[in-house]
Amino acid sequence: MNSKQLIKRLEADGWELRSVRGSHHLFRHPTKPGHITVPILFS
Repeated sequence: MNSKQLIKRLEADGWELRSVRGSHHLFRHPTKPGHITVPILFS
């Protein structure tokens, strides 16, 4: 699974992009605890 596919799945589950730092996207969910960091890999 690549970064683009993972981001689509996270957004479908309600996760929201909160910030971008370099090549890392930080997602948070309104009701679920914690956060998920997705590295964007270029190939």
